[in-house]
Amino acid sequence: MTIKSYYDDTPDLLKKRYYFLYDLDGNDTKELLLGQAWGEDIYLYAVYAIKNGIAVRQEEYWYDPQRGNPPLLYKNGIIRVEADGDTMLQYYRFEDGELKFQIMLIDDYSPVFDSGNYKRVDEKGGFSKIITKAEFDRLQKEFEGDGQVIELDWKPLAEYGR
Repeated sequence: MTIKSYYDDTPDLLKKRYYFLYDLDGNDTKELLLGQAWGEDIYLYAVYAIKNGIAVRQEEYWYDPQRGNPPLLYKNGIIRVEADGDTMLQYYRFEDGELKFQIMLIDDYSPVFDSGNYKRVDEKGGFSKIITKAEFDRLQKEFEGDGQVIELDWKPLAEYGR
């Protein structure tokens, strides 16, 4: 089935969908990143990787554009997802051929109470642990590396495979 035939019943949806190819895991095979237009931005919402010659959706990663800013892709292959503005940062990375959740960092700073509470969550859906601001900053730097963000050159999904 072609992408065009998949979207024939919903042509308006196809106009909002985009793709970008990028080698996230450094194995010389580009992964298929899918984006969706939301307002003025395009949000990365799904990742497909080649496994045994077949494109497999990486189920661990999914994004809802109503939660925050568009996800960022760092040169080191890390995907950073912001939730609720920039107070919750989730990081994803390829491990053993699959895109996996790494950690969530939470900045619960409250200007009303003039207090900061920094937390980490090590498992998706797991419990948070309080950490120091220094630990928060160290972990953020560890995952974001030197901060080089890949500029996603989105192309209309209708052109994929042409």
